[in-house]
Amino acid sequence: MKKSLLLLVSVLTVLTGLNAQTPERLHCFTDEMYRESIAQDPSVLKTREDLEAYTRQFVAHRNVQRTNGGPAVYIIPVVFHVLHEYGNENISDAQIMDCIMNMNRDFRKQNSDTINIVSAFQAVAADAQIEFRLATLDPNGNCTNGIDRIYTAKTNSANNSSKLNPWPNDMYLNIWTAKTLENTGAAAYAHLPGTVSGIYDGIMSRYDYIGTIGAGGPAGLHTISHEAGHHFNLLHPWGSTNSPGVACGDDFVGDTPETQGWTSCNLSGSICNPPVIENVQNFMEYSYCDCMYTFDQRDRMHATLNSSVAGRNNLWTTQNLTATGTLNPPTASLCAPIADFWTTTQAICEGRSITYKDYSWNGDVAQYNWIFPGGNPATSTDSMPVVTYNTAGIYDVTLIVSNANGSDTMVRTGFVRVNNTIGNLTPMLTSFDQAADLPGTEGWINNLDAGTTTWTRITTTGANGTTNCIRINNYTNTAGQTDEWITPSYDISNLTSARFRFYVANAQRNSTSADLLRVFTSTNCGESWTPRYTKQGATLATAGIKATSFTPTATEWRLDTFNLTGLAPRTNVRFKFQNISDRGNNTYIDEVQITGTPNNVDEVDEVTTGFSLFPNPTSSATTIQFKLNSTQSVQVRIHDITGRLLNEIVNETLNADIHEYPATFTSPGIYLIDVIVGGKHHIRRLVVSE
Repeated sequence: MKKSLLLLVSVLTVLTGLNAQTPERLHCFTDEMYRESIAQDPSVLKTREDLEAYTRQFVAHRNVQRTNGGPAVYIIPVVFHVLHEYGNENISDAQIMDCIMNMNRDFRKQNSDTINIVSAFQAVAADAQIEFRLATLDPNGNCTNGIDRIYTAKTNSANNSSKLNPWPNDMYLNIWTAKTLENTGAAAYAHLPGTVSGIYDGIMSRYDYIGTIGAGGPAGLHTISHEAGHHFNLLHPWGSTNSPGVACGDDFVGDTPETQGWTSCNLSGSICNPPVIENVQNFMEYSYCDCMYTFDQRDRMHATLNSSVAGRNNLWTTQNLTATGTLNPPTASLCAPIADFWTTTQAICEGRSITYKDYSWNGDVAQYNWIFPGGNPATSTDSMPVVTYNTAGIYDVTLIVSNANGSDTMVRTGFVRVNNTIGNLTPMLTSFDQAADLPGTEGWINNLDAGTTTWTRITTTGANGTTNCIRINNYTNTAGQTDEWITPSYDISNLTSARFRFYVANAQRNSTSADLLRVFTSTNCGESWTPRYTKQGATLATAGIKATSFTPTATEWRLDTFNLTGLAPRTNVRFKFQNISDRGNNTYIDEVQITGTPNNVDEVDEVTTGFSLFPNPTSSATTIQFKLNSTQSVQVRIHDITGRLLNEIVNETLNADIHEYPATFTSPGIYLIDVIVGGKHHIRRLVVSE
């Protein structure tokens, strides 16, 4: 017997959405945040009660004659927000259009598999009389193809906080697509009307459950139709939970029998009220043979579309269809493109090339105009130009795209870093005592989402009794966000048994926290990276579990070391620290070191070697003098006391003779003068006084 409609409200107040997964098909969870929504805003409960009362009244007064005619078709404007990092999750326009086509077939009973509906439900299988159209006007009245592309790390472990740039939920059905979901057992989810703020109202889906072409697949055929059903107030046939097969339940729809729910396709299944056959083929089931809505489900969705709850009653109005450009079927009109581009690498050595790829969207591009300061060529009209950079520096890149309807410009400031191949002196120790130590002269923070939590130098704690280090605040960081810190280049050719060492401190928030720290090396200026160190969760932790934001004590630091095997005698080695947050707890790094046994370094008396600095000490300038007995390849480099390369004043082949070079200094301190003759380092310390 059907339960009272009002019971639905009390049931929903004590349930949270749970993920469900079958061997055949990964599906959705209905309303993960419903209970939390009521706790934060008790008015949600009253809203749901009002909607259920309205639905009961609406259904009671509908024409009970079951035909496929019914009222006029409800047209729903749709916008897809594609969250991506320029990978496969940046799905094509064609894949999205395929998804819309599948939704319309499902809701209009035009899908080919309706021929498989079992006889027990043929008479109640309904044309839901709802049609979805991609918007052609955005909220500001600008031309759009109904697809909004957003570059963001929030495409990883996506949740409601990933629902960026929502368009008004009373004007559009917002659908967000992401690389992965925070609930790893889910393919997609939607909120019931009135249970969530308008900025979160809509559907969130994994990118590979959108349509059946491109990155999509068979499981994407009906997934978004299922979620759209939730958006229009349909429950799972067994009720308001996300756990089929547990207990007999009800969706408060008259022509869908009570059921425990199905994850298989027993088309004659009858568990709750034998011999009544259950509606295994319903789109709101978790089975993999779903192909129908019923008439009463249609009426329930239409009730929602006529209710003011969550603004669903405005979606299909003539005024809104005009405002969103969906009053008439889409035409072939072309919008102006929105410029966008990316490349597989943003860091190269001098003399190397970068291939740029166009990712412009919203309209077809008729003309490209690229501008590459410091590059060769300096401009291009190709869609995928290849540019060579011969001089070290940081460079902007500009792309202007246009067609007959307009143009757009994207400028990525400081997008390309071209590095020289001269490494800093080793051994080295960086203790982050100076603000310049992070990111340093040639190092940088590479954080995907500007303005969010990232690696930061702090001055309140440190290893070995110091008060400076760097920290990533995983306690408040977004789950799945990647943050990287890259060092300058180092020359380790003068070391044998070279090792990389650093102090780390970390705590888990709980036993399942899995913050990840990795360290990579690069020998090609950051163009590619090799993993050298990986620790995660309990393996990374040095202080066990801390429920509050973690600050290490003196005993909660650990020295971690790995050998630089296979890198010697490299003269251009960089290191990258990478944190992937699980929103666990904070990670600290201090006293980063490159150590080993010096090799080919001569620091004996300058009278013997013929290498001297005069004057030394000095207040501003010195002369570097050395003698060659034969023609040699010579480099003369100036480093600060940490080994950081400041200048290279000689790099050429010199004849046998006495050579002198002036060097001027503007800041007091201790400097290292490195004369490299035939690969052998000769190092002198220079004191520059006030």
